[in-house]
Amino acid sequence: MNKENQLKQNAKIAVYSKNNTTHACSVIRLLQPMMTCNWKIIWNTESDCLKQNFDISTTKNVDLIVIQREFPCKKTSEILSILLKLDIPIIYDIDDLLLDIQPSHTRFFYYKKISPYIKWIIKEVDLITVSTISLKNELTPYTNRPILVNKNLVNYNLFFNTARPRGDKFNILISGTSTHQDDWTIIREPILEILKLYKDQVNIVFFGDTIKDFIRHQSVSAIKFEPNYNVYAAHLQNLNINAALTPLKNNKFNQCKSNIKWLEYSAAGIPGIYSDIVPYSTCIIDRKNGLLAQNDPESWFFAIESLLNDQEKAIEIIKNAQKEVFEKYSINNCADKYLLSIQNNLNHNKSIRDLSCPPPKYTFLSSIYSITDKILGLFFKF
Repeated sequence: MNKENQLKQNAKIAVYSKNNTTHACSVIRLLQPMMTCNWKIIWNTESDCLKQNFDISTTKNVDLIVIQREFPCKKTSEILSILLKLDIPIIYDIDDLLLDIQPSHTRFFYYKKISPYIKWIIKEVDLITVSTISLKNELTPYTNRPILVNKNLVNYNLFFNTARPRGDKFNILISGTSTHQDDWTIIREPILEILKLYKDQVNIVFFGDTIKDFIRHQSVSAIKFEPNYNVYAAHLQNLNINAALTPLKNNKFNQCKSNIKWLEYSAAGIPGIYSDIVPYSTCIIDRKNGLLAQNDPESWFFAIESLLNDQEKAIEIIKNAQKEVFEKYSINNCADKYLLSIQNNLNHNKSIRDLSCPPPKYTFLSSIYSITDKILGLFFKF
């Protein structure tokens, strides 16, 4: 690359993403840190790029191109090939292990369909940015390009609230989309036991999808999934919640996730219980800034019961968690590190693109994945 990679204040960035600017991944991974660095952002979605009159001329004058997550696919391979020919540094940002999805995942066929295009693009870009060390380790065999861990940061002020004192009801939050149904099997039994033992004292609040067994339970309420991240944050900030549950099955996909739920819940003043696996075991000290539970019913039952019966401990946990999150993980304190880490890596790892390497061919198997995904989409909300 001949162009100097100087990303100073007011740098122009062209982003190519499948998601719009209100989506959680867009806000957390790109918009929040970039706007804090005063970078000027040109946001291009997949739907924009597929229009016949899409104009790439604005991209030709930017300082950096960022391709995000699921943007590489058959439909966008042509425009990606054009971007790779520009003399502009290109970053690919990803925050999930999309190359090794479990068959039980609701979007298994979709990710199988696009994974060849992700493998292609990570061999060509100048830098790959990821959210965790585990994800970096999993992607390393697929590319010789540098991989930078830029951990997820939270907009602390967007979520901030103090711990809620317990009222007539102890309100427990379970938040997530349908992709977490498999993880939630871990807590089904202990929740039923808690509701049985503490009959009129506990209320379960599902934010997003709901465990099927609890849909009509008298002690269960549900809030519709909120795709707008800022609106989601406002909801979380204002909900009267006393504890949050975040179970994760111990598999490679979950081990590569970030600790974003802990960051958000802690900033919002909600003490949480988390599965004792990476990513949470690396940032939570049990009973100091959160609770860690083994993935068995007994461990989860006693963890929930301990928060339910010890309000002083819950408040102490939140105070410790909020202090750590603000100091180490807030956009308020860490945005400069985001800018410098990208700047330094681009300057020290200039690469030559192999433009003779074409995008993957769309195979018969890809067609099968595509058809299967569309059929499943008729029955499930993704």
